[in-house]
Amino acid sequence: MKFLVGVLVLLAVAGGVYQWGGNSLDEKQVREYYRGVEQATLAFDDELLCGMLAEDYQQSLVMKSESSSQESMLGKQEYCQDTARSMAMLRRVQEALGGHAPMRYEQTIKSIRIADDGRSARVETSALLDMPGVRLVSRSRDTVERRRWRVRATRSVAVVHAGRGG
Repeated sequence: MKFLVGVLVLLAVAGGVYQWGGNSLDEKQVREYYRGVEQATLAFDDELLCGMLAEDYQQSLVMKSESSSQESMLGKQEYCQDTARSMAMLRRVQEALGGHAPMRYEQTIKSIRIADDGRSARVETSALLDMPGVRLVSRSRDTVERRRWRVRATRSVAVVHAGRGG
């Protein structure tokens, strides 16, 4: 009987660690998540970027250029398709330049606010992508969550300014 009670206590503790430990988020984990985003972007790895999004991911995007502005709402599938096309184009540019695309990508985390429940964070970022012929400057407000030991983005509101790069 003592053995059975011991096993039940052990299972309860393990379940608690899994439930609460696997869903709690801190600033270090948020920074690691964005470091992964940066590395995947620099590697033109659209599959990894897509895998960093929650299944219910939604993005509100305003794309501005010198002559126009376009607003769109994207779910995960649309975002992943757009990202795959963009990364394929960047890979082609890199190949055309002999494997060395002179690209600069900088990402800055402006603020991280962990929610009171410790399961999500509101993150404000800015980013710059600069390469011959293209310059993108973005600001975003993202929500990232930790579910079952994985950090993923669930929401993003972004404004991107597109122009000619150097």
